[in-house]
Amino acid sequence: MSPRRVPRRHPVHHADPGVPGRSRGRAALDRHQGTAFVLLALAISWVVLPVSDGGLLPHGPMLAALLVLAGVSGRRGVGRLWAQMTRWRVGRRWYLVAVGVFLAVHGAALAVGAAAGVRMADLGTAFSVGTLLGIWVPLVFLGGQWEEPGWLGYLLGRLRALGIGSALLVLLMAGVVRMVWHTPLLLLGTIPWYDYVFGSLALQVILTWLYDRTGGSVPVPMLGHLFSNLTMATVISLVAEPDRGLYWLVLVLVELAVAVGILLAARGRLVQPRTTEAPGH
Repeated sequence: MSPRRVPRRHPVHHADPGVPGRSRGRAALDRHQGTAFVLLALAISWVVLPVSDGGLLPHGPMLAALLVLAGVSGRRGVGRLWAQMTRWRVGRRWYLVAVGVFLAVHGAALAVGAAAGVRMADLGTAFSVGTLLGIWVPLVFLGGQWEEPGWLGYLLGRLRALGIGSALLVLLMAGVVRMVWHTPLLLLGTIPWYDYVFGSLALQVILTWLYDRTGGSVPVPMLGHLFSNLTMATVISLVAEPDRGLYWLVLVLVELAVAVGILLAARGRLVQPRTTEAPGH
């Protein structure tokens, strides 16, 4: 009698019910990642308002970008943003330019302000080691430079990748998002309306210029933003209190003039960075 043949069993592959859901969720996040980023950046940065005496968490845009990229493309997307955040090897002159442009802005603002009647405070009481450390140390850890991995490293590249229009339109959209992020500071009276509108847009232009000219290096515009804050906090303390509003207005006008000069020199568009792919792809 021939042995009974036992039918070969083929392994049964049970579908993981969670995978399709995750795939659909990731696809939806990919389609709307720009919106998700903006909402996350606002939520993370604004959530500290009740306990921060009206301050924002500057790390919010960076954390939002990392979370969105992790959800869309995992390590690959996060790695691309990280590569921009650690792109230190650029020409040394750009580090000097990043610092010098904001020192020059304040120098020009002081000269124009003095001509407009801005008075200085008593330098003996305004300057001390303790005062400077009290100004500088918090700005190093909680200054606006920590926004730039989100605004420049992620959002700018995302808007460009969408191909929504001219470089000027992309720049304007990124600047408006930066401006909206500062809304609580405007409502609480921390910054004046002209800085909220024109200061935000001018800063976007100057930092984008630094970012593009260094091939998509985030540390260079971060350094520029840091020195913008350090110089502002230092100089404003040297101006007589009744004249600080006037100096602030002059400063924004000078910064705006520099931004317009950059756009005119670039013939209406900024040089595109040498990076070939946006972090979210």
